[in-house]
Amino acid sequence: MSSPVVFPNLVRVRVGMAPRSQPFDESMASLHAAMMYAHQHGFHVVLQKIQGGVPGFQNYGPVIVDFLREGDTHLVVAGDDTIWPLDSIVRLVEHDVDVVSGIYRKNDISGLAPACHTENAGDFREKFDSATIHPTPFASAHSMTIKRRVIEKMIADYPELNYRVGNDTHTGIFIPMIEDGIAYQDDWAFSVRARRSGFTLYDDYGCRLKHFCSGFLGFEALEQAVEEFAHA
Repeated sequence: MSSPVVFPNLVRVRVGMAPRSQPFDESMASLHAAMMYAHQHGFHVVLQKIQGGVPGFQNYGPVIVDFLREGDTHLVVAGDDTIWPLDSIVRLVEHDVDVVSGIYRKNDISGLAPACHTENAGDFREKFDSATIHPTPFASAHSMTIKRRVIEKMIADYPELNYRVGNDTHTGIFIPMIEDGIAYQDDWAFSVRARRSGFTLYDDYGCRLKHFCSGFLGFEALEQAVEEFAHA
């Protein structure tokens, strides 16, 4: 375990999550451990669960309202069906970039396929081996870590996405969109808007999550399966 990092200003991380009616215990336990690890490294971290409303990451209006109101510095868009490495929150914040996400694999046993944007298998393999951050046009949610200035500028850039809920103004910067005949879901729609606002998005190929829909198989298990398949 690495030594605590000293930050000149307090890092305030708000982790937003829309949990299912039966959240995955192993996933939640790993997230709580990552949050505790971040606390031990001098971060102020809170978990805010979204109840009801539209399913998916587009329902982050209440979280963003509290994020701005409480003076938080980073927003983490969290899935409730991933296994979080212990240092994941600290690692993603420490990159000090506009937007950065960890990676997780698709449920595809035939190859090392990421559930994030990549140009081709060879390109992904090179980035995967580097275990560092690389720019991406589409950041994946489930671990997306966003700086405050990104949220503030996007709200200013897209006033047409603001809507009222009670006494609060919410923003729809995660609302899905259709452009040039292509449908972009919540996290990729956010990515398109963020790039238009002048921000650069990154994937951290060293922050490797495990995804529930893939049976919690990580990249190591997938590589072993691919190797066995190749020699069968």
